[in-house]
Amino acid sequence: MTPYLFVVVALASDVSSPLSLGEVLSSADAMFPQLTAARADVDAAEAEVLSSDGAFDPLWKTSATGVPVSGYPQVRVDSVIEAPTPLWGARFFGGYRYGAGKFQTYYGGRETWTGGELRAGAAVPILRNGPIDRRRANQARAELGRAIAGFSVEQQRIELARMATVRYWEWVAAGQRREIARELLKIAVDRNKQLESRTGAGDVARFDQQDNLRALVQREQLLVASQRSLDQAAFELSLYLRDENGDPLMPLETQLPNALPRPAELEAPAPDEVLARRPDYQRMLNQKKQAEVELRFAKNQLLPALDIAGVVSQDLGVSPRPEADSLGKTEVEVSALLEVPLLYRAPIGRVRAAEAALARVNAQLRFAGDRVSVDLRDAKNALDAAAQRIEWARQEVEVSQKLENGERTRFDLGDSTQFLVNLREQTTVEAQLREVDAVLDAHRARANLLAASAQMP
Repeated sequence: MTPYLFVVVALASDVSSPLSLGEVLSSADAMFPQLTAARADVDAAEAEVLSSDGAFDPLWKTSATGVPVSGYPQVRVDSVIEAPTPLWGARFFGGYRYGAGKFQTYYGGRETWTGGELRAGAAVPILRNGPIDRRRANQARAELGRAIAGFSVEQQRIELARMATVRYWEWVAAGQRREIARELLKIAVDRNKQLESRTGAGDVARFDQQDNLRALVQREQLLVASQRSLDQAAFELSLYLRDENGDPLMPLETQLPNALPRPAELEAPAPDEVLARRPDYQRMLNQKKQAEVELRFAKNQLLPALDIAGVVSQDLGVSPRPEADSLGKTEVEVSALLEVPLLYRAPIGRVRAAEAALARVNAQLRFAGDRVSVDLRDAKNALDAAAQRIEWARQEVEVSQKLENGERTRFDLGDSTQFLVNLREQTTVEAQLREVDAVLDAHRARANLLAASAQMP
């Protein structure tokens, strides 16, 4: 059983146990559609590499010609295997040729001995297409494209983990807010029963009971709103929590953790250290290398073409006639081809386009480096600020609870009103909600800092 299927089975078999962040992350990493799409891009990049390698596949070419009706009836067969290589653009070939019949004197080279002719040779570009050609440029770009696709997957995984982490803690925080609202309403409901009996006995003014009813209705609204927020958070979390078929899986309220813990402290690493492992930055570095390959190829095309070729051939069998005896000797042929365009507009245009593409990537790289530094500082600053807010919020909750308890005691002694008690309770709840918000913001900041540092939760 795979780890992900184990998580799914565990979720299905025990929906009363708290849902952990690790289960959400495992589910998202295995089944999130956008991550699946990114992994498909890796497969496509692998296919591009295979396709670029195929440019060096050997090629077999064969032609057969018959001239049955002519003053020079003849039969000719020419078969050759060509193999381009990445070795300085060298091209090797070997073949077999057969020519029989009557041939014009100016086509005497088409004739062979009775066993045909074997030949082999090579052609090497010296200048243009020597250091680099279109085949090798495409191959290098495809290899870099495969690395780019891999970095894209890693970047998608980091961003997915960040979003899943944020959605998980938003769901947990929404559960805490709902519990706070539920407890606040319970206090008002229980007190209303007490106030009814005390009002009947004349211990409490009916005005105080009416004010408690107002607070009760207000807290009912707060509970409905907090329940809606919890449901909405569950809907958002279901996008990252999926079943074995990849369908969104709604987390149940019974799976809510009992508390919203404060996140562990996290230090921000140095920007230079982060750049070495940031997938988005590494992806752009490889895009720069692709642009450099294209520029190198474009500049090479400015050179004249100077190709050197050599061929060795040998006829087999016996001479068909005395005049063809000389064909039986081993023949070595060396040739050179020089090609110089009179205008260079096409290669110059390619060079300029490649230089512009490289300049664009360099500018993007510079901004990406600046972005990493800013992201790290901002996330760390947010985490530190949230930590301070948590401390102040907890102190506020403690003080508010003391004031609330004191106001309730004063009310029981007849020295206060229900309005002031409700006000103290509302103040305590607002402090508790601010504490929840501060802890949630700390989790968000920590998730952002991890993502900016190219780390998984």
